[in-house]
Amino acid sequence: MVNKIFKIIIFGLIVWLIPTLVTLLISYLNELYLFDVISAIAIAVTVIVFAYLYFKDIQSHFIKEGVIIGIVWLLISLILDIILIFLGITKLSLNEYAIYVAPLYIIIPAITIGFGLYKDLMGSEDLEGSDGQ
Repeated sequence: MVNKIFKIIIFGLIVWLIPTLVTLLISYLNELYLFDVISAIAIAVTVIVFAYLYFKDIQSHFIKEGVIIGIVWLLISLILDIILIFLGITKLSLNEYAIYVAPLYIIIPAITIGFGLYKDLMGSEDLEGSDGQ
C-alpha cells in the first residue's frame, strides 16, 4: 500500500513537472500564442504515459484507481502551480492562471478515468471470454 501511494505521488509530480517545464520554456521564448495547444498536448501525453505505467500493475478496481489518481494528480498540479505563482516563478497572476491554465488540468482525470473504464471493460470481456469456453 505504501509503495502504491509513493508511486501515485511520484507519478503525480512527474505529470506536473514535464508540462510545467514545457510551458515555462514556451513562456520564456515568448511563444504565448502556442501556449494553450502545447500545454494541452504536454499534459495529455504525460498523463497518458504515466497512466499507462500506473495501470500496468493494477489488477482490479480500475475505475476507482482511475478516479483516485486523476484527483490526486490534479491536486498535485494545482497546488504546485499555485506555489510557483506565489514564489513569482511564473509570469501569470492567480486570476490569469484560474482562467487560462487551471481548466487545462481537466485533461488529467478525464484520461485517468478513461483508462480505468477501458481496463474495466477489457477485464470484464476477458472474464466473459474465459467463462464461455
